Amino acid sequence: MTDIRFITDDEVPAFRAAIAFGFGADLDDEEGGEERYRELFPLETSIAAFEGERIVATFGSLDFDLTLPGGPALAMAGTTIVTVHPTHRRRGMLTTMVRMHLDQAMDRDQPLAGLWASEPQIYGRFGYGGAARAHDLTIPADRITVPAGPDDITVAFVEDDDLMNVLPTVYDQARAKTPGFLSRSESWWRLQRLYDSESRREGASSRRTVAAYRDGTPLGYASYRQKEKFEPDWIAAGTIEVVEVVDLDEEARRALWHYLTNIDLFPKVHWWNGPTDNPLYVEVDNPRHLKTINRDTLYVRILHVPRVLEARAYESNGSLVIRAIDGFLDKGGTFRLEVEIGAATCSATDEEPDVTMDTADLGALVLGLADAIPRWRAGQITGDADSVHSLDRLLRTSGAPFCIEVF
Repeated sequence: MTDIRFITDDEVPAFRAAIAFGFGADLDDEEGGEERYRELFPLETSIAAFEGERIVATFGSLDFDLTLPGGPALAMAGTTIVTVHPTHRRRGMLTTMVRMHLDQAMDRDQPLAGLWASEPQIYGRFGYGGAARAHDLTIPADRITVPAGPDDITVAFVEDDDLMNVLPTVYDQARAKTPGFLSRSESWWRLQRLYDSESRREGASSRRTVAAYRDGTPLGYASYRQKEKFEPDWIAAGTIEVVEVVDLDEEARRALWHYLTNIDLFPKVHWWNGPTDNPLYVEVDNPRHLKTINRDTLYVRILHVPRVLEARAYESNGSLVIRAIDGFLDKGGTFRLEVEIGAATCSATDEEPDVTMDTADLGALVLGLADAIPRWRAGQITGDADSVHSLDRLLRTSGAPFCIEVF
């Protein structure tokens, strides 16, 4: 008999061990690891499947605010630490835990859930759709030139004891204008983003951080690690592993990338999670040397369609009747979306739909990803061509959604 329930405080050590086991790792037993875990992962959102006293599946949720197009943010349940031990697959445990998780999110007034999928084929049936993408970007810095920033921008190191004074301020300003960005609590900054244990470095250096300043005001920052390497005959071949780059204007962004691509002994710059609309692609002098791999990142699950569609801003006006099919929770329906001067009203209707799609497809479009027409061509959205083009115009944004936060 399997018992699936929220864990108690005394079960945290076994829960942590089960998570590590589920991901094929060994438990991180660094000093303070259990205290750090307790502060980051709430007991009240941690679910486990027990067979006797043994935990054989895990599930958790983190509290975020997700930035929507135009800047508003909605509460999102961050689906995470999902594991089922290989001896217990295909017994319905994951389905039960997802339902408990989403029911709890609705009880806690979270109209969205979201995740990074370790295996993306799993989550569509639960209503999650891929709403953001990233580029795994490799720059051979010895073969291209990135334009420098203006003379009034200076780039300087941020010392460890000043990181919390600089980075959150810049990040929150960038978050307010970037669909897909997530809120970061003080605990998250301290115990996740700035936590720099040896186990996180994968053979590279400790984290270094620089900020771009104008008149003493930080307008962006870049965090990175250095991985030393020399080819035969002592030819420098080191790599700059970018952790994240966050900027508030184009001049600061240019200054930061000029810095990252001009560090002696490190002619390769790699960022595995960069935006797909990075201006570097058009401003470097030899763009064919840039190498990119397209990756799926944030998956979004809509739990309250009218509330989510009314919350975001729009770049086009129009009216459309949308049917969203929710085969898992039955939280879909048919809704009329009316957009005027960038603001929307959305309400249930008995009208015939102009377009029909699964909740997962609507979740994939809600942050502005320009995917409506490809999904229609793939048969995932139905409706006539004019209606689908109207859907595409209404939901797309001029800037690509980007989720810089991995959770």
